[in-house]
This record gives sequence, C-alpha cells and structure tokens, in this order.
Amino acid sequence: MHLFRYLYISIGLVMIFIHTQAQTQPVKGHIYDSQTRQPLAGVILTTNTAQQVGKSDAKGYFEISSEQPDGQVKATLPGYKSQLIKINADQNELNVQLEADGVSLNEVRVAGYSENKTSKETAGGISLITSRDINRGSGVSLQSAFNSIPGIRMDQSTLSEARISIRGNGVRASYGIRNVKIYVNEIPVTEADGTTRIEALDVNSIGRAEVIKGPASSIYGAGTAGVINFQLQRSPYQEQSIEASALVGSYGLHRLATTYRSGGDKVNSYVSYGWQEYDGYRDHSKDMRRFLTGNFQLFPSDKRIITLMLNRTTQYSQIPGSLTLDQVNENPKQANATNLDKAAGRYQNWTRVGLGQQYRFNDQFSNNTSVFTYFYDLNHPLPYAYIRNTYQSYGGRTRFAYDPGFSALPTRFTVGAEYNSGLTKGTQYVNNKGNEGAINSNIDYQNTQYSLFYQSETELATKTTLTLGISYNSLNYDVQDYLKQNQSGVKKFDPQATPRIALSHTFSDALSLHASVSSGFSPPSSSEIKNVDGSINPNLQAEKGMNYEFNAKGNLLRSRLEYDLAFFKMDMKGELIAQSIQQGITIYNNSGKTSHNGVELSLSYQLFKPEDDSRILSLRPFVAITYSDFKFKDYKTLNAKNEVTATYDGNELTGIAPWMVNAGIDLETKSGLYFYGSYFYSDKLPLNDANINYNPAYSVVNAKLGYKKQVVNHLEVNAYAGLDNILNKSYSSIVSLNAASFNGSQPAYFNPSPKRNGYGGLNIKYLF
Repeated sequence: MHLFRYLYISIGLVMIFIHTQAQTQPVKGHIYDSQTRQPLAGVILTTNTAQQVGKSDAKGYFEISSEQPDGQVKATLPGYKSQLIKINADQNELNVQLEADGVSLNEVRVAGYSENKTSKETAGGISLITSRDINRGSGVSLQSAFNSIPGIRMDQSTLSEARISIRGNGVRASYGIRNVKIYVNEIPVTEADGTTRIEALDVNSIGRAEVIKGPASSIYGAGTAGVINFQLQRSPYQEQSIEASALVGSYGLHRLATTYRSGGDKVNSYVSYGWQEYDGYRDHSKDMRRFLTGNFQLFPSDKRIITLMLNRTTQYSQIPGSLTLDQVNENPKQANATNLDKAAGRYQNWTRVGLGQQYRFNDQFSNNTSVFTYFYDLNHPLPYAYIRNTYQSYGGRTRFAYDPGFSALPTRFTVGAEYNSGLTKGTQYVNNKGNEGAINSNIDYQNTQYSLFYQSETELATKTTLTLGISYNSLNYDVQDYLKQNQSGVKKFDPQATPRIALSHTFSDALSLHASVSSGFSPPSSSEIKNVDGSINPNLQAEKGMNYEFNAKGNLLRSRLEYDLAFFKMDMKGELIAQSIQQGITIYNNSGKTSHNGVELSLSYQLFKPEDDSRILSLRPFVAITYSDFKFKDYKTLNAKNEVTATYDGNELTGIAPWMVNAGIDLETKSGLYFYGSYFYSDKLPLNDANINYNPAYSVVNAKLGYKKQVVNHLEVNAYAGLDNILNKSYSSIVSLNAASFNGSQPAYFNPSPKRNGYGGLNIKYLF
C-alpha cells in the first residue's frame, strides 16, 4: 500500500510540474504579411484591456506569455487589419499572417524591389490593389481596380479582350499585353517572348497586386512599362471555412463558385472552383470560364516557408471584332461581319504549377526560389486565319539576400537570376467559315530568356537610403519552319545591361522624397520579327527607354490623408512601328522615338476609422489623377522596302488620353452595410499616328450596395447589388489603334462597351 501511495503522489507531482511548465512556457512565433510572406516588424500585441504584452522584431519574431486573458491577444500594425490571435498553451510556435486593410495603403509593406519597406518608403512609382479594390465591382474584371491607379490603364470591352498599359507603354499591343512583366506568386506568367494574357487568372482568387510603374529591370528584367506582381488569396489566419457564392447580371452574366479556406500555423490552404458564363453586350461575344485555383503555404520550420500554386482554367470566348463609326451609330451591338462569318474566337485551356521556397539560413542570409511549368492549348479562329497552338514552358527564379551587418553605411545585397524557356508549336490554316481549311504554315518557336540581377541598398543616414541595381538580360528565338525551310533560323537579340539608381529620404510620416533613374527595354514578340516574305528580320532590335522620376509620399492630418505624387520623364527610342502591308500581313520596324512626360497624383482621406467611436467603420473618399504629355519625337512609318511613307514628329502619342481621373467613395458601417461609388473620366485620345481621328472623351459612373454580417453562429452572409455605367453612356473602352482602311472603307476602330447594366450576388460562408 505504501508503494502505491508513493507512486500516486509521484505521478501527481509530475503532472502538476508539467501543467505548471505548460502555463509558464512562453508562446513564440513569427508574424508575416499574408500575401508576400515578408516578416512584419513593429506589430504590437495587446490584451483585451489594451495592455501591451509583446512586439515583433525586425525578423517578425515575438514572444509572449501563454497566460493571456480570454486566451487571446490582438495584433495591430498600421496598414493591416487587426488580428485576434487565439492562444493555445499546447501550441507555442505560431505563424501569424496579417492582411492589408485596403485603406492605409501607404503603410503596407510591399515586395516591390525586394526591400521589405512600406509603400511610402519605397523609391519609384509603386501602387497597390487589394481584394477590397477588386470587390468594388462585380468581381469579373480587373478594369475598375487598375484604372483607380494613376498612370495605369486597362481597356476592356468584352471579357475576351484586355489591354494593360503603364505610362503609355503597352497601349500599342496588337493583342494581349506587351511591355509589362507580370508575375503570380513571384512566378512569371509573361511568356519568354514578352507577351502575356491574364484571362487564365480568376479575378476572385486574387488577394493583392503590386504595380511598379516604369522600368524595373534591376530586379525583373525586360519591360519598359513596369511590373505587375499578383498574389493569390491566402486564407485569413486561424480561419477554417467553406464559402458558396452566386452572381447574376445583365447580358446573361452568371457565376457560381465554391471556396475552401484554412489558415493554420503549419499550413495555409486556399482552394477555389468557379464557373462563369456571359452572353455579352454585343453579338458574337459569349464568354465561358472554368477556374480551379489552389494556393498553399507551409511552415515546416521557423526558417522555411514553402508555397505551392495550382491553376487550371478553361476559356471559350467569341470575338466580335472592331466596328467603323457608321456601324457604331447604326447598331453598337452588332459584330464585325468578317468576325461573324469566320466564327472568330479563342478556345483555350491553361495549366500552371509553381513551387517556391523561402529559406532563412540565419539573420543575415536568406533565399527565395521558385520553379514553375506553364502550358496551354489554343484553338483560335481569326478573320484571316485559323490557328492551332500548343505552348509549354518551364523556368525558375532565385534571389539571395545578404546583410553583412556593417556598422558604417549598413548595406543589404541582393543577387539573383531568372530563366524562362517556352516552346510554341503553331499550325495555321485557311479559315473556312470557322473551320480549318488548307494548311498554310507550320512553325515551332523555341524562345529562351534569362536575366541576372544585382541590387544593393545602403543607409547613408538614419532615414536616407541609396539603391543601386543592374541586370544582364539575354533573349533568343529559334524558329523552325517546316513548310518553308529557308525561313527557319535563330533571332538572337543583343544582350542588355539595364542599371537603376534611386535615392530616398524620409523626413517624417508626412513626407518622404524619392528620386530615381532607370533604364529598360522591351524586345519584339516572336510574332513581330518577320519580314513581309515571312523570313526573320535580322535588323529588328528591342525598344529601349530611360526613365527619370521624382516622388513625394506621406500621410497628413493625423495620418487620415494619404498622398502619392509622382513626376516622371521617359524617353523611348527604337519603338516598333506596325505597318499593314495587306489584310492579314503586318510588319514592324524600329523607327520611332517618343517622349513620355507626366504627373500622377493619388489622394485618399479617412473621415472615419475603425477605432473611432462611431457607427461608421470607414468613410473614405479618394481620387487618382493622371496627366500625360506624350509626343512623337522622331517617328516615321516605312513600307516593305524600308521607304519612308509618313512622318509624325510632334504629334500626340496614339492611344493616350492627356487626362484621366478616377474618383470614388467607400463606406462601411458596423451594422454590416457598405457602399462603393466610383467615377472614371477618360479624355479624348488619337486613334492613329496622323492624329486625324479621335476616340471621344467619356465618363463612367458605377455604384455597389451590400450587406455583410455574421448573422448566426458560424454563418456569414454577404448580399450585394450594383449598377455599372449608371448614366448609360455610349463609349468604346478598347480601340483598335491605327486600324487600316482597305478599298476605300472606313477604319474599324471601335469596340463598343456595355450600356447601363446591373448585377447582384450572394455569398454564404460557414465558419468551422
């Protein structure tokens, strides 16, 4: 009996000791930006009585006691949504993820030039789009969100066609997106020849986008316009939920989607499947999408973060084509007769897989590496051809960061490389009313691009930073023509070294000044390197640009007023000029010089903040203004014999509106009611290099009203309705620049946008 009594007492003492240790053992972990995975410094941890119990250090690391009131603490950082962290004594290794609040964007840490600084501390024109900006509209297009950023413009009249330009670069793209480098989760979606199509992205799965305006070659390689870094959605920290959403709207719009979210400390999972159809405003403009998106983030240790991206998209889109002015006046809903006769459309399946790792060797040395594969099949009847393509690519990107800990002139070094190889197997047929006719070409393009880059950031003083960067870029196209062997060959572009220098000084929260000089280049795509006879043009080279920029950013009036002001001057040379030789045949020459001078201003003012004692959570008016003085400096069109046919020196740059204004107001209340209103103005713009024809100025007013609330335990409802183009204006957002006129017919410039149209939706989320 004495033995058993001794054993019971011993076990009891051990259990008390273990319980005591569990209670006193501190809870520790790291705090990251949920989208960029960058560590967040300065996050304040408080109890429910506002008592501070911890703060994250420069590496995002924190320690707090496990004995907290209500078993939770609150994490706050300007620019981010406050996060309640549930404390579990059995789990003392946390990986907390904070979401940008979508309001105080100057305070959000941006990936940008890999400096892990706030937007207002980062030199150069850099802007943010959050899911809040995307959700101001129906969520089927990024147009309104992008157009809310000064200096960037997205044109879109149907869901099948979109064009993005930044500071005028990219506006002359004949199809898709050119001159803009685009990434998703740090994985390039821009193909090796510089072209991008973003239809494969489900708009509702985008969590954030960072836009770098102007050349960013010191980190990202080719692209005179800039860079767009998309980040797919992450699940909110410590949330596990499943959501069903439905959307219906004018012109046959309907969408159904299901999303699963799990925001754990070891694994963050986001999986979404969506089905969307749209009959379109115009004849022959139906669009169908199927989206499957998976975004996973794993935290196997405090040194390693692993990410996995899976994306599968199916698109079936009809292309109505451009109309002449007489056709628009007669019936803006009609399709181009040739497009209708040839059943023009794009039928495509995309698949993207990306795997990334962020590894911290120690406090001074870290690495980010990602590898990817991307492939699609394309069935593409056009007015003058029927194209069948398959595309497959693979590549990777790696970046090493090292901080040697200099006591004088502290400097952080970044070196890295990016590689992208893509094979396009293309076959072209005669288009017989939407069916394949006789074969007229069978060409393979093996395109290879790589870049090496270096960057250093040196603290010249406590609040003064000097950034130096340079990249070395190489690109070549290997063309194999199976029907005309004499037109096979290799197009190797001269390697480009593109430097960047920037100086930043932060005077206070109210003012940060930045100055930068950077160069960039944009090579012609593989479809633009041919002569009129189909052979490779050996003289064609990349477009080049030099950008000079000055920025002022800050917060005023107790941080309620945010501003971002930019002045820039960019000189482009060797610009590609398209020359239509005959229907279906266009050649390109480096014979243009242009000057891009502009001013960009964004302002937002928070009349109410969540911490204010008010029924209103947020009331924020905002405005974005762009002024562009873009001119041809030395611009000549050439014919097939390289003879000058026209000179346009001093003319306004084609496709550029001198003034663009986007203004709006966001309202959110504690009761769950919210309202978003926006106004967009585009000045008239020249449709051709001769500045003879213009697209008239137009204004668009949109509004959305909704109610979002957790109505019962574990159940959250979001119901909304919206109206676009409230004033029922007639306009064309996307226009065909320099449209050719054959046999005395009018040029077909216009793609009429939808008149007044509405939508409504319901999202139901169950929280486990």
